Order: sequence, then structure tokens, then C-alpha cells
Amino acid sequence: MITVKDFYLVRTPLQSIQFLDQFQQIDMAALPAKLFSLFQDPTLQESIYIASPELYQELMKWLQGGTGSEKMCMALYRYVLRMSTRCTPYGLFAGCATGYFSDVTAIKIGQEHRKHCRLDMNYVAELAAMITQLPEVKVQLRYFPNNSIYPVADTFRYAGFTVKNKFRNYELAAVSRSPYLETLLSVAGAGATIDQLCAAIVDEEIMEEDAREFIDELIVNQLLVSELEPTVTGDEFFSYLLKRLSTLSGTEQIAHTLQQIQQLLSDSAAGVDKYLRTHALVQELLPDTKSKDLVQTDLFLATTQNTISSSLIKDLQDQVLPLWKMAKPNTNSDMTNFMNRFRERYEDQEIPLALALDNEAGIGYAHSQSDHTPLIDDLAITTNEEQTNMQWSKFRSFQLEKLHVCMQQGLSSLELTDADLETLKNPVPVVLPSSMYLMGSLHGSSAEAIDNGDYLFEFNGFSGPSSANLLGRFCHGDAQLLAHVRECLREEEQQDPAVIYAEVVHLPEARTGNILLRPQLRAYEIVYLGNGSVPAENQFPITDLMISVRQNKIVLRSKRYNKRVIPRLSTAHNFARNSLPVYHFLCDLQSHMAAGWQWHLPVQPAFLPRVSYKKIVLSKATWHLKKGDAIKALHLPRYITIMEGDNELFIDMENAVSVKLLQTMLEKKEKITLQEVIGTPDQCWIQGASGRFTNELIIPFANKVTVASTLHTNGSEPARRFITGSEWLYIKLYGGSKTTEDMLTTVVAPLIAQVEAAQLADKWFFIRYNDPEHHIRLRFHNNSDPTFWHQILHLLHEQLGQYQKQELIYKVQTDTYVREVERYGAATMEFSEHVFHADSKAVLNCICQLEGEEGERYRWLLGARGVDVLLQDFGYDLARRAGIMKAIREGFFQEFGGSQDLQTQLNSKYRQEMRQLSSFLDPRQDVENGIEGLFDERSAFIREMIPADIAADDLLPSYIHMFLNRILLTGQRKHELVLYHFLSKYYDSQLAIQKKARG
Repeated sequence: MITVKDFYLVRTPLQSIQFLDQFQQIDMAALPAKLFSLFQDPTLQESIYIASPELYQELMKWLQGGTGSEKMCMALYRYVLRMSTRCTPYGLFAGCATGYFSDVTAIKIGQEHRKHCRLDMNYVAELAAMITQLPEVKVQLRYFPNNSIYPVADTFRYAGFTVKNKFRNYELAAVSRSPYLETLLSVAGAGATIDQLCAAIVDEEIMEEDAREFIDELIVNQLLVSELEPTVTGDEFFSYLLKRLSTLSGTEQIAHTLQQIQQLLSDSAAGVDKYLRTHALVQELLPDTKSKDLVQTDLFLATTQNTISSSLIKDLQDQVLPLWKMAKPNTNSDMTNFMNRFRERYEDQEIPLALALDNEAGIGYAHSQSDHTPLIDDLAITTNEEQTNMQWSKFRSFQLEKLHVCMQQGLSSLELTDADLETLKNPVPVVLPSSMYLMGSLHGSSAEAIDNGDYLFEFNGFSGPSSANLLGRFCHGDAQLLAHVRECLREEEQQDPAVIYAEVVHLPEARTGNILLRPQLRAYEIVYLGNGSVPAENQFPITDLMISVRQNKIVLRSKRYNKRVIPRLSTAHNFARNSLPVYHFLCDLQSHMAAGWQWHLPVQPAFLPRVSYKKIVLSKATWHLKKGDAIKALHLPRYITIMEGDNELFIDMENAVSVKLLQTMLEKKEKITLQEVIGTPDQCWIQGASGRFTNELIIPFANKVTVASTLHTNGSEPARRFITGSEWLYIKLYGGSKTTEDMLTTVVAPLIAQVEAAQLADKWFFIRYNDPEHHIRLRFHNNSDPTFWHQILHLLHEQLGQYQKQELIYKVQTDTYVREVERYGAATMEFSEHVFHADSKAVLNCICQLEGEEGERYRWLLGARGVDVLLQDFGYDLARRAGIMKAIREGFFQEFGGSQDLQTQLNSKYRQEMRQLSSFLDPRQDVENGIEGLFDERSAFIREMIPADIAADDLLPSYIHMFLNRILLTGQRKHELVLYHFLSKYYDSQLAIQKKARG
């Protein structure tokens, strides 16, 4: 169930849209005089200084009697347009305020706005780095291990950086492990001074001077980092730095200077004097400091009323939710490639995250067969990325058709219907995130008109997770907003307490800290090249995180807590750009999804109509102009915007200066994009003393969903690794798929008979595998006879004679058996191995009855029957079988692209095979089908030995997967997709029959 939260964030420009009226009768000749008068205002001077100190200097020279150029005047005019029409917060040009839902809509802007100023993170980081280099400070600081360190073989690998032109350039480095280094990293784990670190390694072989030199080298190379490393969560780093300096000796003068800066920036008076004085103070400590980007400022609006009608939001919600029908699934090609490579290399194993993302030791990040398989040979399988292109081809066809109609009929708008949304509906519904936000602008002639339903909503996005993405960075300056955001995130987390939601803490660049800076929003954090703000026990270094792929989903698990971890980045950072693989990966896992409309056309037309659904404007009317186009011939509306990337420039076609600005840009650029303005002055309903204001709303939503979370608890941990000579013998037999299939009946089956007759193993099992060469994996267990493995290898050698002579088997090797404890659970690991034993015996019995091409048909039918029996053995009634099969099928369907074509093919195949499938799933026809008793022994074991508290929902997908791996010859995953689809359809039909019978 989707519900709107009880608050929202409204954003408006500093000035009302009527602020532009004073330019209405102004032409280019009169513009300088008007600007000269206007910018006598200290508040406007301050807003220009924050945006561009260079322009401010030019402005002040002009105001003091200098000459003002046309270029300067046009730059000032652009800023006037910006501060009157654009809602995106930027310095003093626009601000935000927290509002609430009520009985009526009423937002009124006050005058006493509040500024939240802070020193730019770039300079705060520089100050911290400078302070840590002071000898008298260095010895007082505590040092910690670089939290990107992870072990690989006999080395430690980590990320370090160099600074060039104020930018961090990260590089991955490696250092040999040594007892001294490991000791220092261990001692530094909880924080240690240089003296404490030194004392930990000084001994008979290493002198104190050598120890200090070694520690200094570790600090220089960033294996050890100080407690003054910048933070991006918790208290603002400048405040943290001041607080820490107050406890250090020898820093009194620096602390005094920083306190002066803090006092200056907290001054609410208008004007630029405080910024100039701040610049001078920073230069005392950092002489090369420039005035540009010195101070970051957020504006928090004063409102005398700030409510929106609850009934209006309900009406809006009812119109917006259907838009998710045409939302495309998240098809991140980097993530898809990673999952595919992970499965190829590690299959169902769980491995350390740091190892998986290592480009050398792992797989990194971002950066025709002859077998007779009649069930799957003709399936059209696409990757997710290919499927996206196919789906958007369908979407594109729809757009082209609608655009053609609009052009033929001379229509300037396209109105989507419910039938259109059904046409565009994704064949696999997108699962809505648990937390999300709606963003857009509300337009109407008045608040009363809006409450009466006379409004338009300019849609800018419905996206998530989470609802905090666009709110986090403003929480330092708004205590109410912070409380609401924390409550939103708590509710998201409480939906599934078995999952840990962890904030990603990382500082890619000092300047991006301005965007990343946010209070502590969650109880847990994943720390990677950044200082955490939560207690150490609630911080996850990457060495604590394990990764696996389950049902086409990436699962992170904390070793410490044995819980699934969901990474979250609660701020709007473009993390994909020039980021480290770990950070990029963690943020990609957040899997952003969005509903909306984007044109996807092969050729860009000169005009695109407005696209709307009911009262929602999804896409504004757009004109694509080329140099030389005649503006008058376009019949443009009075108000338009020039689109320049993320920037929008408001143009009034009845204003001479605006038209001149448009013409100048057309002369300079080869092409330009214009859009209509929905929020025209008469549709701006938010009131203030100076007139009406444009607006932008961010409205948080919650969705009641549950994350698959359960992980097996580690009770008493069973042994994991078994080398040759231990109680487990692990053998790999390499050969082609048909050769190894023959070996199962002619080599393995006789071998098993000999092993069991001689009591050389109490359990055994096999699986088929590709890594990438095809082979059979055999495992035998005996914990009473230490020589059993010798005897089994001798028997195997005798059985393999003919295959080796003909070189059909090209490699036989033993290996270390590593139990997948995380996958099967500590408490149920041994039970699972017994299931594998019983399952392998059943499958071997089945395979011995398969002959020729007709046998391949029986193979998949036996597979379907074996899955059904297995589910019943675990006590699953028809409804539970239908539920779990639907979930498993969905994961495989998405893995293979999830296309409508694939769905159609699968349904067609089911109709073709339904009769015989039903026969094989009916025990009453076992004798006729020649499969009587094939699974009886396996069933008897499971029903007798199954633990009472087993997590069957978690284990059965793996048991089913391994059963099908054993019985299917090749193309296992494609076969699984088809069989899961068949069984899901069959169970649904049986449920329908039951329901009908009950009346």
C-alpha cells in the first residue's frame, strides 16, 4: 500500500515572478540604468557575490562610478531571471521550507528568510590536512587504518589519493603484509596515537627511531589516516574540526581564527562584508585561497502559511500511481554484467565484497551448441540491455504514431488515456520501492481554484528509493525537516527489521562534500574512504561485507551481524561519474527507478507537443531551433524557457531584453532547445508581499513492501574447508557434456555400488559444473576411515580405464571442498548434504532410464515431477507451491530479459506440453508413465529427517536448483526458466480448479 507522508518540501525563488515586471517596458538602451538602480540592494549584491565573486567585483566597480559593459549587464539580467523564476536552491537565488498537509491549500512567503552559511568543504578539508601536518598536532592525533584496506594473498590492498589542482586522484595500491604492519593496523583499529603505535612494535629488533619512521611512512602512504579526515555525515565537518581543536594543545591561534570564521558566517545581516572578512581569515591559514566557491549557502524560506490540501494530494496520488505502468525496470548494464560474470566465476558461492570488486583478484565493476535440448533450443533469449532496447522500440513506435497524429491534425498537445497506459504497460510490473518521492510544480490561478480541482501538475519525477534523496543535504539547516526525514527512514527500516539499511559514507572529492554533507540519518553506515558518524560497532568496513547472487539479486551480508545489508545514499550525488568501483557499486545497488515520459525518437523533430495524463503534464511542448531559424515563424507562446543542460532560462517574448538574449544565444549556438512555461505569472498561486511565486514540491511517499531478508544464523559453526585426506574427498571429472552424462551411468553408478558395498562412504553426491570447462563434481564423506579416499581413487582409476584410453576424459583432479555455509545455514548444512546424497541417488536412478532423443523429453518431465515431489516432501500444499514457484520463476524471467516475446513463447510452450506435464505430475499415472517409485527413497529420507524449524522458504530454491542441475544435461538455467514457468502455470490452474469446485 502506497501512502503519502505528512510533510513536503516547497522550493521557490528568492523573488516573486512580478519582480520581472519592472523590466517590462525596458529595452537594451534602458537596461543598464535599471540594473544600476536595482543592484543598490545589499541582498542582491550578496546573492551575486555568492554565485560569482568575479561578477560581483565588476558590479561594484560599476556602482562606484566605473563603466558597465553589455556583457556584464546581460549576466546580471540572467541572474535576475534566475532569482525570479527558478526554484532549484542555489545560494540566495532560491530556497526551501517544510510544509504540511491540511484541510486547505495555502502557502504564503514571508520576508525574514534564514541563511545557512558554511565554509566550502574543499577549504575545510585543506585546513584539516594542513593542521594534521603540524608536528605539535600530529603527535596528539589518533590514527586509524584506512577503511578501504582489504587482504589479498600476502598483500594488503587499499585506495589512496594524491591532490592535484584541489582534486583528489585515487589510485589502488598494494603493500606486502608483515607482522609489524598487521600489529600496527590492529592497534590502530580503535584509534591510537603515534606514541601508542610506536610502543606496539618497538622490540629487540626494531628501535624507536625506526618504528617512528615506519609509522610516518604508513601515514604518508595513507595506510593510516588521522581522526581529522573529513566527515560527510553527522555534525558539519567544520564544527567537528573546531570541537576537536579545542582539545588539542598548540592550536589556540588556529582555533581562534576558525571561531571568528564561524561567527562571521552565522551573521544573518545582508551584504558581503562577512564573506570578504572570511576570505581574509582563511588566507591567513591558506594563503592561496581564492574567493570563488569559498562559502556554501542554503536559503531557508520564511512562510506565514505552508499547507497543501490532503484531498488534493490524494487526487494527485491517484493520477500519478498509474504512471508506474510504463516505468521501465532498472536495467543497469554495469550491474547486469557484474551479475553474469559473478555467476560464471563463483556460481552460488558467497565471497568477500572487496575480493569480488578487485580488478585483479576478482571481477571488478563498471568498467552454438550441439546438444539436443528440444525444450529450449528455439527460445528467443535476450539480455536485459537488449530487452530494454526492444521495449523502448515498442515505446518509440507508440510515440511516433502519436506524434504523427499530432502533426497531421496540428495539435500542440498529446493527452494519454488509461488505454494508452495499458498499451505501454511493461509485461513485468515494476516493483515499487519502499520509499520514494514525487517531484513537480503545482500550477493554478489561486489556492482556492486548486482546491476545487482546477490545477495542473508539472511532473518532474516519481522516483526512489528513497524519499530522502533530494532532502538529505538540507537537513543541517532545518531541524523539522531532519526529524521528518529520520522518521521516514525509520519507517522504511521497520518494514523488515531483519534487514540493515546502511548509509554509504564516502568522500570522492572535497568539493562534492558540499552535496554529500548531511546529518546522521541512519543507525548504520558503510564506511569507505570516509569517517563515519555512528558508533564503531554500527559501521561496516568493506571487509565485513560478503556478496552473493540469489534469484537474480545481489545480496550483501554483514559477517558481524549475519544480516542482509541494504546500502543507501540519502543525497543527490551523481555517483557514477569518475567514482571508485566500491562506491559506484554500493550506490548502484540502490537501484533507482523512475516513472515518467521521455521522447525516444530516431530523428529529433523541430517541435514536440505537450504530453499529459489527466491533470499531470509529463512533458512540456518543446521546440528545437537551429541557427538561422526565424523565431516569429514558430508562433511561440509568450513565456518560454531556454534549456541548457540542467539550466533553464526564463524568456518573455514581449520583453525586448529577453528577446535579445534569445537572439544572442541563437547566434552563438548551432542549435537551441526551448520549452513552454506551464507556470505562467497568472498560474503562480503562492503569495508573498512582493507578488506571486513559482514553486517546486518534493512530496515523500512510503510503500509497504518487504525485502527478502532472512539469512541463516550461524549457531555452532560447522567446519568449512576439507582438503584431500580429510573426511571429504572431492573429485572433478572433465569431459564433454555427453561424455560426462555417459560416465554417470557407466562409471559413477558402478563406482557408487562398489563404494557402498565396501562401506567406504556414508554419503556422497554429485553436481554438473562449468568453470568454464564442463565437468562432474563428485564428493564422498567418511569420518571413520582415514584411508577411504585412497581406496575410492583406486576404484575410480579402474572404472575410468576405457575413457582415459580414448581420451574422452581429459582431466581428473581432486580439490578442496568448501561448504557453502551462508547459503545452506550452519544449523542445516549437514542436513543439506544428506538431501544432496538422497537427491543424487534419485537422479542417478532416473538417468539410467533415459535413452535416445525420446529420453531427453522424459528428462525435463522427470525434472518437473521431481520438483513437485520435493515441495510436497517439505509440507508445501498447493497454495504454497504456487507462491514459491511464482517467486522463483520471476527471478529467472528477469534474468533472461523479461520480454513480452519471451512470455508469449513460454505460454505457447506450456499449452503444447500441458497435457503430458499434467500426466507426469499426477501420481496416479506413474505406472503408465514408467516412473513409479523413482523419488520414493528421497522422499522417505526428507520426511523422516527434516528439522522442525527449518527455513524452508530460503533453502528450497537452492535444493530445487541443485536437483535440476543434476538431472538436466545442459542449458540448465534456460531449462529452469521453462520448468518454473510450467509449474507456476500448472499450480495456478489447479488452484483455479479447486476454487471453482468449492463454488
